[in-house]
Amino acid sequence: MHPRSARTRTGNPGGFSASEARQARRLAVVLGIVSGFFVLELGGALVAGSVVLQADALHLLTDVLALGMSLFAMRLAVRRPTPRFTYGLRRAEPVAAIFSALLVLGTTAGIVFEGVEALDHRKAPHAAVMLAVASMALLVNGLSAWLLHDVMGEPHPHHSDPHNPDGTSAEGGVVERDGTSAEGPPHGAVPAAKPHSHTLNLRGARLHLLGDTLGAFAALCAAVVVRFGGHPAADPIASFVVAVILLVGSLRLLRDATHVVFEAAPLHLPPDTVRQIVLGFPGVDAVHDLHVWSLGAGHDAITVHVRATSTDVTLGHRLSQRLRAALHAEYVTVQVEAGGPPCGAPEAP
Repeated sequence: MHPRSARTRTGNPGGFSASEARQARRLAVVLGIVSGFFVLELGGALVAGSVVLQADALHLLTDVLALGMSLFAMRLAVRRPTPRFTYGLRRAEPVAAIFSALLVLGTTAGIVFEGVEALDHRKAPHAAVMLAVASMALLVNGLSAWLLHDVMGEPHPHHSDPHNPDGTSAEGGVVERDGTSAEGPPHGAVPAAKPHSHTLNLRGARLHLLGDTLGAFAALCAAVVVRFGGHPAADPIASFVVAVILLVGSLRLLRDATHVVFEAAPLHLPPDTVRQIVLGFPGVDAVHDLHVWSLGAGHDAITVHVRATSTDVTLGHRLSQRLRAALHAEYVTVQVEAGGPPCGAPEAP
């Protein structure tokens, strides 16, 4: 008997959903705010003679490039699949996140270098100008970071696909002619993390803005210290604090984005969890060639081969629906093998 397979996925509409469009608009607004404020902060930093303000302004310049890249990646990520790019361009977002993380690391190195130089030969910055510019920077950067954070938690909707051969609903059930779902989430399904759209990409953009906010806060603290007679070294020391925070955030983002590019199993979707669900499904005798990976935040994929104890032709379809309902994976492929020689697939965990 020939192996049978069942594959389900949610449709790709080839454009932004309502929540994705809102995220893109917010990102464009933030890009405009950051671009406009960069000139003001750089001028104020030079007048004040502040290392930490200059570092924050330099980071703001990298933000303009990183935010533009993030917005471009969002537009690429929602393009329809093509015969060559059969999964679409979802990977544009983790690539943009890696770019953002590396850019932050480079900026952090520059901040440390400038701070070390300032410790040796440093005159006191102009505290009044520094205080005014740092206050404005804290307000602008904090507002920009909040604008992105406010839309990061919006769920990625599972769009209905008019070309879906399995006729699946967004909840993973089978859609009847009257539009109702005949098969909802199964009893005892393992809960999974709620999928999000563009989360990884927006994390990269927010990391830049968070760094600017922290830089502005550090500059404000240093300005207060200098204003009330403290040592001028407070200025470069504040820049070191910002550098440490940026280093930790960028390394975490780089780790998460690299895992996506190298097709690692998502932390919220461990292969053992998938295996348990498959082995517990009626009619399944054995599992092999199980693969779990992510195309980008909220766009997970599962492929699995199962050995069946029966010749039920609906087994693959029903199992794929169970996996989608329990784990919210966007792409699920189940290949059913009922007797016959081994399929010859490469060994997988």
